[in-house]
Amino acid sequence: MFLSLAQEKGYAVNSNVLNKWKRFQRAAAQNWRAPQEANTWYYWQSDLQQSFRLFTLALAGAPEQGAMNRMKEMSNLSQQARWRLAAAYALTGKTKPANELIFQVQTTVKPYSSNNWVYGSYDRDEAMILETLILMNREKDALTQAKIVSANLTKESWFSTQSTAFSLMAMGRLAEKLSGTLDFTWKLNNKQQAAVKSAKAIFTTELPNKPGHGTVSVSNKGKGVLHVDLVTRTRLLNDTLPAIANNLHLTVRYTDMNGSLIHVEEIRQGTDFQAVVTVSNISGTTDYNNLALTHIIPSGWEIYNERMVSTAQTATSSDKYDYRDIRDDRILTYFNLRQGESKTFIARLQASYAGNFVLPAIQCEAMYDSNAQARTKAGKCQVIR
Repeated sequence: MFLSLAQEKGYAVNSNVLNKWKRFQRAAAQNWRAPQEANTWYYWQSDLQQSFRLFTLALAGAPEQGAMNRMKEMSNLSQQARWRLAAAYALTGKTKPANELIFQVQTTVKPYSSNNWVYGSYDRDEAMILETLILMNREKDALTQAKIVSANLTKESWFSTQSTAFSLMAMGRLAEKLSGTLDFTWKLNNKQQAAVKSAKAIFTTELPNKPGHGTVSVSNKGKGVLHVDLVTRTRLLNDTLPAIANNLHLTVRYTDMNGSLIHVEEIRQGTDFQAVVTVSNISGTTDYNNLALTHIIPSGWEIYNERMVSTAQTATSSDKYDYRDIRDDRILTYFNLRQGESKTFIARLQASYAGNFVLPAIQCEAMYDSNAQARTKAGKCQVIR
């Protein structure tokens, strides 16, 4: 999808990569069969994957018409699959089957668990519905749906990357289709600023952060409705947040290379030691997929990357993970965790630079479910000569 949209915007895309992807997707679309477990959660995740596959092929200018028609005739398609398949038909210019697919189908989605293999959520799906309405040129319905998506975006709650991306993309498509010319004047602390006239849908500018207070006034000279947002970003000087254990529990202990406990509040320069991080699934009900463990180390420590040496020389071992990214100042580990299961991940470290440092909190969370997160409390440490 990204490659097709990039090509649509005029960016250079490797045609060999795109053609190989089309061949793979076409074969997958032709070979797809609906699971036997009809009317189950697994079923709709599968039919959504197929409808999205057909959508991306249509977006790339290579619609798989036969697979689209076969899927359209299925009687038990999920709400999400119907809307996405309708979008595929809309891209091919076939509005009649698109309208038949979504006839009397809801434009709102009931909340469901985000812990799934399609990375979905109700707000993500409502944004995808908005995109479909735009592609079908149903502007009145799209404007109504945009209010739902806008309300989701402005809620003071956690938003997954999928929900954020699809919501902003759909709203961006709507802005491109319906936007007029921006025409307004504005003042900062009663001082007139340069007037804005632009054909773009959005205008942004940074305001000075000193003094830390003031007023902004905006006068709309255009004919359309102008929405104004004033966004403030701050950063804590000190991390004073408490430890968290929401459906996950996280502990860390530090040991010497023989496994004996040590205290890192004060540690001698040049010492090699280990951080032993254990994450437990304490939900009692849910197997969590796509967990992300973020372990940031103090700036006076260094990570000993055991991948740079032979296996025989490594002194540590960790439980199975799906992927690990070792950087200069942090280790990012991605894994799954069943109900009641615990996994331990070990990092070999060295106290390299003398001084006083912040000991950052270690955090683990489900990437697509805000109900699963755990973190330790931040602290301080000292490396002495």
